[in-house]
Amino acid sequence: MKNKTTLMLGGAFLVLVLIFLITSYNPPEETKGATALFPSEKPLIDKFEIKRANGESIVLEKKNSLWYITSPFEYKASDVAIEQTITGLLNIQIDGVVSNRKEAQEKFGVSDSTGISLKAYSNGKSVLDVIAGKNTVDLTHTYVRMANSSDISLWRGLFARQIDKEIDDWRDKTIYSFNPGDILTVSIKQGSIIREAVLQDTTWVYKENGKEKPVDQAKIKQSVNFIATMNCDTFAEGPDIPRAAEKAADTQVTFTVRNGDKHTYDVWTPGENDNGRYLVRKENGDILFRFYRFRGSRIILNYEDIKSI
Repeated sequence: MKNKTTLMLGGAFLVLVLIFLITSYNPPEETKGATALFPSEKPLIDKFEIKRANGESIVLEKKNSLWYITSPFEYKASDVAIEQTITGLLNIQIDGVVSNRKEAQEKFGVSDSTGISLKAYSNGKSVLDVIAGKNTVDLTHTYVRMANSSDISLWRGLFARQIDKEIDDWRDKTIYSFNPGDILTVSIKQGSIIREAVLQDTTWVYKENGKEKPVDQAKIKQSVNFIATMNCDTFAEGPDIPRAAEKAADTQVTFTVRNGDKHTYDVWTPGENDNGRYLVRKENGDILFRFYRFRGSRIILNYEDIKSI
């Protein structure tokens, strides 16, 4: 009798548990997924206007299929920087609004004075006008506010970093763009020393003041390739400018390409107080390029870099 009572009580308890679970169960709320910045047709962006928090304004425009900086001066823009910005922008996903309070704009860096203003255009029509601010603490999102709205949204990724660039980081750093196989000779004049590398069939022959020296073929090809596709580290500024203006270049490099054209550039090799900075200027050019020691020695075909061990 006792066992029967126990079973009945146990059964009743299970029924009560089932009733509790059924009546108290609430299905989880469906979370709204991220929305695309451009949910339908993506615009063909052909112009950017950027104003950084430090007041620097930069305009980038597409002209005849090529991108240029058009303000504060005109110069070809970096294809990589432009592509990264456009690709990133067109694939932005927005994870909702975190605040619409005006006092929060300073906190998230999206006020008119603290944020990065970005305006994008397509065929003369504005397709985007935003203020990009800080990144989230976990570095997964950027706080962004539409210029005509108080809503502060979360954009996936570190988008602010893609547009918060100094103007030189938007500039194309290409100096030469040749097929390396088309360079046939490289001549370097450095004071009383004349060094020359000549491609004979498939072998590079190197001489200093007419005397042949052994070179590692793989290494000299790497240096010639470096000259053929030369890209500077950055553009000269500050103390580099008077250094080039007050002192003649100590090295001149001339290379010949397969069609017979010759190209010449002047080099200021670094002195004791130049922090390893090489300066380069194309013949009759007005742009002064900067290289650091690690790459700079290659622009003068330094024998130590190409000699046969």
